[in-house]
Amino acid sequence: MKRRATITLLFGTLASLLFGGFGDKRKAAAGLLRPPGALEAEEFLATCLRCGKCAQKCPQEAIILGQGEQGLSIGTPYIKPRQAACNLCMDCISVCPSGALRAIEKEKIRMGTAQINTDTCLAWQGDECKICYTSCPFYNRAIQLEDYKRPVVNDAVCVGCGLCEQVCITEVPSITVKAGRR
Repeated sequence: MKRRATITLLFGTLASLLFGGFGDKRKAAAGLLRPPGALEAEEFLATCLRCGKCAQKCPQEAIILGQGEQGLSIGTPYIKPRQAACNLCMDCISVCPSGALRAIEKEKIRMGTAQINTDTCLAWQGDECKICYTSCPFYNRAIQLEDYKRPVVNDAVCVGCGLCEQVCITEVPSITVKAGRR
């Protein structure tokens, strides 16, 4: 398995140099929101076969495969929640042949963490809006309401699926998911 992972990493590096230029591309990959069950960043890049089966299987069409601008992440899956969030169906995990996406309980997934911009959030500005709160798959646990009206993210429960970002009604989303583990 280690040999295959090494070959995969070398292929990804070569592809990023050929198609993505010679700059520091690790930064481009650092902020990518990975599908549920993804291994830690370096291990994920070394393990993912870049086969695209997870993207093909995703019923939400939320999984995108990295292109040249993603550097070392070329061909690896990621999610742009504003376009299409993860619905936590876990279908991507079932087709991953390399183990880069591993089976995990939904409550233990940590794709990232939602963050609220209180300067632009309608509820924080005094308007009536609870769409992120009512749309969250972990209702009243990952996003709670302060004083029954302002959303607050509970980092211990938020899995980073991005549904809150997708449904946010402000033009630039007032709630966004930042990739990475806590």
